[in-house]
Amino acid sequence: MMNDSALARQDTDYAKHIQEVLNALRQLEQTPRLVTSPDELEALEREIRQCTDRLGSLLVGYHMQQALDAAALQAAQAQLVGQWPKPLKNDGKVTVMVRTVQGLAVPVRVTYYRRAGQRRAGKRSAGVYAGLVLLGIYDRCTPALAAEVSLLTAMLGSLHEAQDVLANRGVALDTKAVRTIAYRYAARARLVQQVEHTAFEDTVAGRRVVISSDGGRLRLRENTRGPKTKKGRQR
Repeated sequence: MMNDSALARQDTDYAKHIQEVLNALRQLEQTPRLVTSPDELEALEREIRQCTDRLGSLLVGYHMQQALDAAALQAAQAQLVGQWPKPLKNDGKVTVMVRTVQGLAVPVRVTYYRRAGQRRAGKRSAGVYAGLVLLGIYDRCTPALAAEVSLLTAMLGSLHEAQDVLANRGVALDTKAVRTIAYRYAARARLVQQVEHTAFEDTVAGRRVVISSDGGRLRLRENTRGPKTKKGRQR
């Protein structure tokens, strides 16, 4: 099977790569491997997992490409570009590597929109991959991968621990990438909370209403028996 770098050099011909993985899995099915030690069994498990993870990544890439080429997403993409705060110009389609939750980066062909009149020789100006934005793909990561990286970053004690757990799952990211993905994911979540709001009706008839108050900072005074002061006041 092709490695990741070979796949990156290829066009998005997912049918060919998916068939290669299916042939490898079929070979494992038709030719049982006699394992005689824990090390051999572990090696077999890892080999099968690599095949299935690769197959999952390729299927995700295939569906992403189909979505990006669909007329519905093309129309939504044009609408998004038209509503962008600054004018954008179609810069043509480019190949972008998107890393999936299985760990493999897969190529997709997507239209790049750059800011009008801000192109420099040899570099792309600040622009946007509108199709990827519509699919929730930021920092070249699928939504599932970004969510998992953020979850592990929040659960574990450090970024290095999150990086180690991801590496054991086949997702190779350095500490800087883990931090960037997690922090930007959190920033987008906070932005969604600010944008979304709940509209309440004028009446609560037929609804269950819960009213609560926080009295954590209130000073509570209770009359307790104690010796009086010289002026006759209760302590």
